[in-house]
Amino acid sequence: MDISALIRERRSIRKYHDREVPQEVLAKILEDALWAPSALNRQNWQIVAVRGEQKEKLVEAIAKTNKYFKPHLEKLFPEKMVNITLQFFRTLGGAPVILLVYIPKIIVEIHPEMNSLERYQNEQGRLLSFISAAALIQNILLLAKAEGLGTCWMTAPKHVEDEINEVMGIEGKELVSVIPIGYPDQKPPAPPRKDNKVRWIGFEQK
Repeated sequence: MDISALIRERRSIRKYHDREVPQEVLAKILEDALWAPSALNRQNWQIVAVRGEQKEKLVEAIAKTNKYFKPHLEKLFPEKMVNITLQFFRTLGGAPVILLVYIPKIIVEIHPEMNSLERYQNEQGRLLSFISAAALIQNILLLAKAEGLGTCWMTAPKHVEDEINEVMGIEGKELVSVIPIGYPDQKPPAPPRKDNKVRWIGFEQK
């Protein structure tokens, strides 16, 4: 499958088969994903792959996201979609493996009176780390798709980041994303792409 097809056919999977993913398959995906570009070539990310009993404890912690995330969902989606999403957060779709992506924990202070330069200089380290981790995550999603695996890029669990870190025994790092990964047990339709997201300047109109 070429890169364009991978990008267009990747979906967020929220239901997985009860089937283990071989460690060597995961290792190859993550090894290749780590070739993502990073700001200043810092590569200051960390991936934690979790399965087994520790994964079950992690799912319990992530399920606590619901009480914080539900009001936000209710503003965006109908009740049926809200309930489906909340159920997914309780089980992560039965995914056999969960990936956690971390960056160094950098404390920043932003004030309304800051101009753009002051704000950027203040949050540069954290911002660049997040952008770099996003490139890594996209690699993971596409490489997993190429191996016949499904994933779901999750950011809502940051609501319970402290609980997740306590379960995992992680200190001094900031959680970027939670990614369930496994063999998909669903084929979601492609959501439509929004128009007018590219602006062309200096190009001849045809």
